[in-house]
Amino acid sequence: MHSFQNNNKLVSHLEASGHEVRRIARAPDGSPVVAVRAGGAREPAIFISAGSHSTEQAGVSAAVQLIDALQTEHQVWVIPTRDPMGMNGYRHVLEWALGEPADLASRDDLEGFLRARGEVVIDEEDVVVATINEFAFTTRNLLGRFKESDAALVEPLKGRRIFVPSGHEDVAGAAPLERAYTLIVSPQGDVLHVNRFHDTAWAPAEVHATRRLLAEIQPGICFDLHEAMGIQDRYWLSARKQRTGDLDEQEAHAATAVIERIAAWGARFPEDEYLPGKFFTKSQPGVFWLDALVRGEGLNLMDYAAREYGIAFGTEMGMFGTFDDRVAMGMLTVQAAVEAWEANR
Repeated sequence: MHSFQNNNKLVSHLEASGHEVRRIARAPDGSPVVAVRAGGAREPAIFISAGSHSTEQAGVSAAVQLIDALQTEHQVWVIPTRDPMGMNGYRHVLEWALGEPADLASRDDLEGFLRARGEVVIDEEDVVVATINEFAFTTRNLLGRFKESDAALVEPLKGRRIFVPSGHEDVAGAAPLERAYTLIVSPQGDVLHVNRFHDTAWAPAEVHATRRLLAEIQPGICFDLHEAMGIQDRYWLSARKQRTGDLDEQEAHAATAVIERIAAWGARFPEDEYLPGKFFTKSQPGVFWLDALVRGEGLNLMDYAAREYGIAFGTEMGMFGTFDDRVAMGMLTVQAAVEAWEANR
């Protein structure tokens, strides 16, 4: 399966599948966030999501395939993409904010376009940020760029979404201008991507809708399918410390099952000395345990799911692997973990 061109194509595909498709939210441009019900009737439910970073489209395709491929008697709920505006792309969002077509031949035209059509609020040597109506657009990613001393720069961006053009020239499903990486600036001035805010009252509509669905279905195991640039074609699994020792054991058992399945398939893991960040610890090759309190940002979806519900995993498939291989690794992760979780209940 290849990537979907945009969110409308994805929703049309899902609605033609014969499964229950629920529209749980609308992004500011009106694009729906949808959840699909599959599986059996047993509880607790299994929850799968993808696409909070719209450049990571193999995870989206894996989530869609799992709607039919995951064999279980448990309820399955899938949100295939949590950022439909980003999936629709930078050009789409820019044209929507302008209310007219945007004459952009390539990403190289972007700086001049934003200077001419937007109100420039940040103009530095390597980045231009401009506002158009209530949204902001940037030429480069701003994650980790600003410190407390930059508060005056961030002030006009508080409460706004900032759209970043995809910089992935050679990654299938993430072409420049065809995807937009979505940042949100909190009222406090924190510049975070859309997969945060799960523990805050102030959160975008897409996050509120996901939290409402989780509260309704009370999942026992959750997955969020991500991809990473810095590990080439390799794979690692993100796990979470649990509220009880029993849940910790369930999570560790399922993680081992995933790694064994992925290794048998032929995937490679990061080098022994690799660590995704100082807020991770390693338990075995390919498995890293995240401590959100050490990270110090808002909770992402799997942080929140582990705190409130049950065991929770994120994947990181290396984006320089083939699209089909990335899809396969996402699917194998969920299938192996669910089998281990069901056997251990």
